[in-house]
Parts: sequence; structure tokens; C-alpha cells
Amino acid sequence: MKDNEFWRDIPPIDLTGRRCRAVTEHGTVIEGRLEYTLSRVTQFPDEPALEQLSFADVLQPVILNLNGDHVGNRLCTGYVSLEEVG
Repeated sequence: MKDNEFWRDIPPIDLTGRRCRAVTEHGTVIEGRLEYTLSRVTQFPDEPALEQLSFADVLQPVILNLNGDHVGNRLCTGYVSLEEVG
């Protein structure tokens, strides 16, 4: 599966609900809808925020974005590709 990096510059919250397929380093294929989570160290808006996208029932996130990182979203360790499907 070729990763076209469609996900790289889209705000994580806008990827919520998209049906995607990811492949891990070991060749496992995971397919499903992306779920969004926002975590903050404190409740203050200027504090660091971690946005992540994961598949339902999969503990490890597939995409991370720290503080609206200017380089965009990052594919998490353990994954080699992510693509949007039908």
C-alpha cells in the first residue's frame, strides 16, 4: 500500500470519522474510522496540547500532532503507511 500522505497537513479534528487503512511495520493491516482525542496538561488554552487520531479498539494512536505543530501531523512509530479508503 502506498502512503500518499493525504493526512499530513489536514487539522487532526478534520480527519475524524474518515475511513482509513494503516499498515504496521510487521505488515498488520488495520482498517476503520479515525477517532479524535485532545489531551492537555492543564485546562489553560495556552498550555501544550496533544491531538491524536486512532482506530476504535486500537490502543496505539496512528497520528500525533503536538501544539498544532507547524510541520503537520506525524505518523506514529510502528506504522509505515496510512491511506483513506472508500
